[in-house]
Amino acid sequence: MADETVVGIRPEDIFIDRNNTMYVLVHDTWRIQMWSANSKTPMTITLDYWHIYDELFVSLDGSIYISNINEGIVEKRSRNGTKSAVVMKFGGMCYALSVDINNYLYCSLSNRYQVVKQSLDGIANMSIIVAGTGIKGRASDMLAAPSGIFVDINLDLYVADYGNNRIQLFKAGQLNGTTVAGVDSTPSIALYNPTAVFLDADGYSFIVDTFNYRIIGSRSNGFFCVVGCSHVIGSASDQLDMPDSAAFDSYGNIYVTDTFNDRIQKFNLLTNISGK
Repeated sequence: MADETVVGIRPEDIFIDRNNTMYVLVHDTWRIQMWSANSKTPMTITLDYWHIYDELFVSLDGSIYISNINEGIVEKRSRNGTKSAVVMKFGGMCYALSVDINNYLYCSLSNRYQVVKQSLDGIANMSIIVAGTGIKGRASDMLAAPSGIFVDINLDLYVADYGNNRIQLFKAGQLNGTTVAGVDSTPSIALYNPTAVFLDADGYSFIVDTFNYRIIGSRSNGFFCVVGCSHVIGSASDQLDMPDSAAFDSYGNIYVTDTFNDRIQKFNLLTNISGK
């Protein structure tokens, strides 16, 4: 869909809002590229040079939240790029962001082996631990370098547990997780450093299986490969090189940050004759 000449070097994170506006955080050129629906020319939001920006999330009101790893903060910006506030100070490396239906901001603290949340409504400035003990491990209440997160409408939290090669589900209010993808899941599937997890409209999970260079999905009868099914690194149209994140648009198409190929890849939803 977009190569280095358009998107820039090392696209890291992608977000698509309900209007099909696509936001791409570009690591090595300190900017966010923003495409409105059906537009081929992006608007550019310039970020502060020499900072490491790793993740973004766009809320329903259009506010853009960005993880600034250098300063250990989450910044809030408007669509025109204006920096309006620091909304969270996390004192670690925040490798994923999400905002739930109650307006809580979630941050995946990779080097602290935890996921925390904090209200955006000014109710309290205290972070609340929602997953992880702060000690690296494989127990049901532990994480190892957590990466991508997804919070659904039931406030259930999905975590790409990068260092444990699994996806953990933490039901709302519970600190003990269940492995829903990985060698300990039923059915099992071998993952290699997953960096992102996201759900479709039917509640099925999709995973960026980074070091297997593929995207996989789930169905009622188990897992299946969506993209990169040869497991071979490459730059062909059906291959990926260190994919980092992915997102659905409203039509069910998947967009992937194919990071080391310096491109965004779009994979169209295919339906059968009955439309399924």
